[in-house]
Amino acid sequence: MHVTIRELVPGCILKEDVYKKTSKPIMRKKTVLGKDHLQILQTFLVQSVYVEPKLVDGTTFKPSQVIKEDREDPKQTPGQFDDQDSFMNRYLRAVQRYKKEFLRWQGRMKIEPYAAREIFLPLYEKEPTKQELMDLHHYSSADQYIFHHAVAVSIYSSLLGRKMGMENADIIQLGLAGLLADCGMARISFDIYKKKDSLNREQYEEVKKHPVFSYRMLEEVPGFNKKALLGVLQHHEREDGSGYPLHVTSQKLHPFAKIIGIADVFHAMSAERRYRKKQSPYRVLELLQTDEFGKLDDTCVRDFLELLLDLSPGSVVRLSNGLSARVVESGGAHPTRPVLELQTGERMDLRTQPNIFITEASLDRNEVTM
Repeated sequence: MHVTIRELVPGCILKEDVYKKTSKPIMRKKTVLGKDHLQILQTFLVQSVYVEPKLVDGTTFKPSQVIKEDREDPKQTPGQFDDQDSFMNRYLRAVQRYKKEFLRWQGRMKIEPYAAREIFLPLYEKEPTKQELMDLHHYSSADQYIFHHAVAVSIYSSLLGRKMGMENADIIQLGLAGLLADCGMARISFDIYKKKDSLNREQYEEVKKHPVFSYRMLEEVPGFNKKALLGVLQHHEREDGSGYPLHVTSQKLHPFAKIIGIADVFHAMSAERRYRKKQSPYRVLELLQTDEFGKLDDTCVRDFLELLLDLSPGSVVRLSNGLSARVVESGGAHPTRPVLELQTGERMDLRTQPNIFITEASLDRNEVTM
């Protein structure tokens, strides 16, 4: 959808990069526009942009006027949000439904098992692409993080469970556990998601109790088995005993908790939060192998990387130094660091370039630019 800047509203999602007399875009596609973004577009005197037909809250964007193209434009090819029943539209609807339930829990209402299944099952029934899984972090803003996080963790957890060979009944329980792992945040005595300053020690210690709060909210709810409850209670525990709230080690960690823990860390590190800028999901996957080594289950981490990554030869990637390149050879034991070919024909082995990493991948094989 091609619209003028005056038609934009907070929550619009850019469908294409925005350029203004520069070789690098001033704003990337998939950016969820807020008031600050709209001000930047006005400052750069941008006249029009391409946006998705859906707002980030899942509702249809209805501008008063759309710019008609004289000819068919490649930017207008069907996208992730054009199909009303697409995975991404189901995702956005699930986030809004989860938000509605979370606000109920803040009002001390009980968890409704039917409502939780209504959120998760449409996602379980629709297979996302690897690219869609890597794009989820784009749509989470700092003030809406908790709602996006719960749904994303549910998706990643259930798909990882499926990849690891779990039965369907267990996959559903795992997905529901991922969805509700942070429901106890609704029972924190202060609104952590509206705080503008950092947590004091007392507040931090209370936040660390949220897995216990979540467990207690779920233990009397029908439809959640012991596996799901352990996944919720232990999702912040770590293999080496450095987690919380009980500091258990690998031997006592339930497989559900190991899976949810990885999904939780991945989305938390790649999404925008009040105290941390979002990071490249490719960089985060790398950190799961290095910085989190010994804390997360190695087998689960390897399967998680296989679930998300698609950096096969021919893939086009954008790098942290602003260049784009084409993958010519896999990175082997370092899957986020393949061998690349730049537009100049020069080869770059990312395994020997620790300060450069992939920021995003594109399905467009013609997008190699300098």
